[in-house]
Amino acid sequence: MAQTNVPSRLFIPFLDKTSQSNIVVTVCDFDPGQSCPLKYVNTLSNTNLFTPDEQRMIGEVLVKYKKITTNSGPSGTVLKELYPTNYVIRVAGRPVKIEDWIAHFAYTNFDAKEEIRFNRGGIIVKFRSKLNDGYNATFSRTGGGTLLTFREIHQDIKNSLFVRFDDNHPQGTNWDFKFASFNGEHLEEYQRLTNNLVFGKYLMWNPINGNLILESDFLEPYDFQKHRIDLKLLSNNQH
Repeated sequence: MAQTNVPSRLFIPFLDKTSQSNIVVTVCDFDPGQSCPLKYVNTLSNTNLFTPDEQRMIGEVLVKYKKITTNSGPSGTVLKELYPTNYVIRVAGRPVKIEDWIAHFAYTNFDAKEEIRFNRGGIIVKFRSKLNDGYNATFSRTGGGTLLTFREIHQDIKNSLFVRFDDNHPQGTNWDFKFASFNGEHLEEYQRLTNNLVFGKYLMWNPINGNLILESDFLEPYDFQKHRIDLKLLSNNQH
């Protein structure tokens, strides 16, 4: 009887394997990835991935925070409140005190507000309209460059778009989120959510060469955080 070579099913390695019955993985090649088809090219201008409104919104975020300070917010806002918050982290087993500054800004020409947290690793932004629509955005240091994480919010719930963009222009030791340059819009990660659950297409790209490293489809809403795996723990258990 002839033996048929049936390709083994692919899984997303950082999610619990037993939870992936309704996830179809087409590409899973993290090093170096596969040549990316044009329909999934990792740029903001890709209309297969982004609507015109999403392109406009993210395009504004990419440049909106370049001139802000703790006392001066985005254009069209006024400072309402500014205060420090302290917390302790452990570095090499020793407690280290960290101080962040949190600024609250209100818009003068429409009913919306922003909370911006300033810390040594960048800024964390929460923009909300009167209806609690808006986004969360983080500009954080990654190597010598900057990673933008953007999450769309509807009625204060994670709905619709979640993406990460990488700034491939290292700044060296004098890193500042304000100097990030996202020219070329190197998209690293793309998800869609409904009521806090991942649903639909989930894509990842190699930030160095733009290759597609993950292509998957979530056929049903999926609790991403509940089923996420610590890859270091997984690696240790395999030895």
